[in-house]
Amino acid sequence: MPHGVDTPVFPLTKIRPPKARAGLIARTRLERRLGEALAGRRLTLLSAPAGFGKTAALARQLELLPQGTAVAWIAGDDDDDLHRFISCLFAALEPFDLPWRQQPDALVAAAADPAEGALRRVAGELLNALAACEVARGLIVLDDADRIRDTRVFGFIDMLLERLPEQWGCVVCSRVDPPLALARLRAQDELTELRQTDLAFVPDEVRELIAEAGSAADGEQLMARTAGWPAGVRMLLRAGSLPPQAGRLMDRHLFDFLASEVLDHMPVELREFLLHCAVLPELTAARCAHVAGNPRAERLLEEIERRGLFVTVLDAPELTLRLHDLLRDFLEDRLRRERPEMLAPLLRRAAETESDPIRRLSLLMRAFAWQEAEELLEGVAEDLLAAGAADSVARLVEQFPPERQRASPVLALVRGRVAWARWNWPLMTAELQRAGAGFAAAGDERRRQRAQALEAMAYCGRGMLEPCQDRLLPLMECDVEPETRVLLLALHAWLALDTGEFRAAAPRYARVLDALERTEGLRLWHQCFQRTLYVWLPGMSAPLSRFVEGVMRQTGDTPSQMRAIAHSAAAWLAFWRGELERALDHLDQAADDAHWLGWPANLRMFIHAPRAAVHAVRGDAAQTYASIGVLVDYFRTPGAHAEGQESMLGHYLLYGARLADTLGDGAGVRAFADRMPPPAAITNARMLAPSLATLPPRLAGYAGRHEEACALWAAALADESKIDVLGLAQEARLRYAHALLACGRRADAADALRPVLAAVARDGQLGSVLLAGPHVLARLAAEPWADELDGSERAMLCNWAARFARQAPPAETAGPGPLSARELEVLARMAEGDSNKLIARALDLSPHTVKRHVANILDKLGVASRGQAAQWYRARMAAELPAAAR
Repeated sequence: MPHGVDTPVFPLTKIRPPKARAGLIARTRLERRLGEALAGRRLTLLSAPAGFGKTAALARQLELLPQGTAVAWIAGDDDDDLHRFISCLFAALEPFDLPWRQQPDALVAAAADPAEGALRRVAGELLNALAACEVARGLIVLDDADRIRDTRVFGFIDMLLERLPEQWGCVVCSRVDPPLALARLRAQDELTELRQTDLAFVPDEVRELIAEAGSAADGEQLMARTAGWPAGVRMLLRAGSLPPQAGRLMDRHLFDFLASEVLDHMPVELREFLLHCAVLPELTAARCAHVAGNPRAERLLEEIERRGLFVTVLDAPELTLRLHDLLRDFLEDRLRRERPEMLAPLLRRAAETESDPIRRLSLLMRAFAWQEAEELLEGVAEDLLAAGAADSVARLVEQFPPERQRASPVLALVRGRVAWARWNWPLMTAELQRAGAGFAAAGDERRRQRAQALEAMAYCGRGMLEPCQDRLLPLMECDVEPETRVLLLALHAWLALDTGEFRAAAPRYARVLDALERTEGLRLWHQCFQRTLYVWLPGMSAPLSRFVEGVMRQTGDTPSQMRAIAHSAAAWLAFWRGELERALDHLDQAADDAHWLGWPANLRMFIHAPRAAVHAVRGDAAQTYASIGVLVDYFRTPGAHAEGQESMLGHYLLYGARLADTLGDGAGVRAFADRMPPPAAITNARMLAPSLATLPPRLAGYAGRHEEACALWAAALADESKIDVLGLAQEARLRYAHALLACGRRADAADALRPVLAAVARDGQLGSVLLAGPHVLARLAAEPWADELDGSERAMLCNWAARFARQAPPAETAGPGPLSARELEVLARMAEGDSNKLIARALDLSPHTVKRHVANILDKLGVASRGQAAQWYRARMAAELPAAAR
């Protein structure tokens, strides 16, 4: 599962606001303007160069806001991109229990979707949640916005600002104006701008600072030298003097001079400690002790705070300081000049203490530790790709030197994984070939095998079966690491379908499950079960049942992609047994999870394929064709799959023709057949071509050419093993028998039927019988069989016709469904004012599950907020109280 707001992949210090600095003088003019802006403006912009006290002024004012004001704080970093920013934003909003209607994790992943409108949809979901959040005033704060180079972040903020609910505002602190639609907000009088002149000290404030410091400095001279620049004023007061030749103190070099004066007069231990720890983004006792090698780190941090140096104290469980950029840059510059040989080792030590993999990667790159950085990226990439952040991984690769990018097999392997996430099979093939060659030259057999396994998957995705098998089969005989072994076994099972060896699929998938059941987590399960059609292969019921049980055992009641896939597989299995209502129940649960997850493309495929079959058997043409439309439209989207797109489109068009035949819709069969891609465009002909041979006899039957239909069905069934997928072989026999009866050939029809009758009597699997359609079953049951079929066989035909005769689908019930027992428990605690975190703890649920229950409750009750749901619950409880108890 992607990482989400409950398990963030960034340090929590990024979303913790700083504490107001102790001993600050009152700045009445600035505080009044800033306070008014925070209370009512849509956007408040603090834009000024470094050292103008933007963060300090904002932190002080935030602490003066009315109690209950919601503040979601995000500190910008050089490594932030859109995916990381939205992850931080959702995590910062977590304490306020926004009533999400889709899973925040899924929205983070959806933000990376390049499809037009995807990012605006994410913004819309967030805006709806903000509007329904019951706070009097809320603020989204982005500090250090100038560090963020990904312009998509500001495009997203613009989308929020367009429709931000009245009770919410945004605050941006930056050294330069961010690329936002400021002119529009000015015209709408929704922007307050605090710039250099607003943030600079005025003479009265400088005189107060001099008095606070107990200095004999001349206030007028100090103003003349600094023009009120807060950093210059404070540093000059701390340094105590300024060279006569120095001009106005608005220059970075003069700040460095003053910092040198301060640093050089420090105790030696404190000076060394600061120089060593400047490489850390945040300073804590444990991290500083490791980097500086000084066990007195905690006392030294307290001394730094006491001295009032240019640091920010973060709101964290332990003392956590962040050096001001001016001071950090000065210290690192001094370290480079005085002890250049120490910088790389210190950066490596800092990386060892960093929990955030992206920051750790940045520290290793600054230390030129390219090999360690590559190995870290190789591991980080898996989690980021699982979270939908392919663009983020690609950007991380691009941060390596060009020569390293060209030469490194590890980076080629990562680029190949990015290409897989984007279904770019040709690029995946090329990158993994490069990676495999590089690992072979380096003697890295483990990684060479991994690269070749992934290369084989790329060939499979392209429908290039010979090169796929050339890579796969030798690896199957090798001793490979467990994860590579699982992928090889899964690919071997996929090939059973692609090569037409349908009867080999079930035993091969049993081996996959044997391996998966020994692994932790569900990431590999997801990679190994990506096709919905396997349930229809011979003998697959048992392995698929194991798959469903294994996933359900690990996911419990937590919504996830894997749980939705398991429910769709369970729906296929129920349908195969003839249990239509149970199949629909599983599909409803799968769709419920898919809605919460934002309907990812792969879940649309998993859910709508069985949904179409169920509705076809129930005789609901509208629902059937709607689901088929979802499947077909996906593969008709330009660039959806590049290579292999036409082949997959062919599979679903054939599926549409089959279900049209189930409905008895000859025009529908013809329409799907006419849209079939030309044979030259179908790359996996060994799998699809034999099945395509069942289209002509269907069309001949609807045209009344029954003799021709009989001949064509006989030809299609000449080698049943080639079409024994999705129940097609048995369905073809039923239709062949139907055509034979139309020609008066009852004995031949009985011969065609007997294998189907025997198979159903043996295993009870009715899927192919259902797909033949009630009109075929009714004709077969009505035939006055004599000696051609025995009594039990005739009874079976009659039973099929009676049990699965077409019925009008039940009318859909209007309005929301009833709350489940668990949802009522969650609602009761919501009515008591419990937060999601408290509800999760009380009911032993995950926070993800609580959010999903809240979304279900709001949907079913038709309300927008937690408060409205709580009001409904209290009214219901009052109505149910006995009169005597009121």
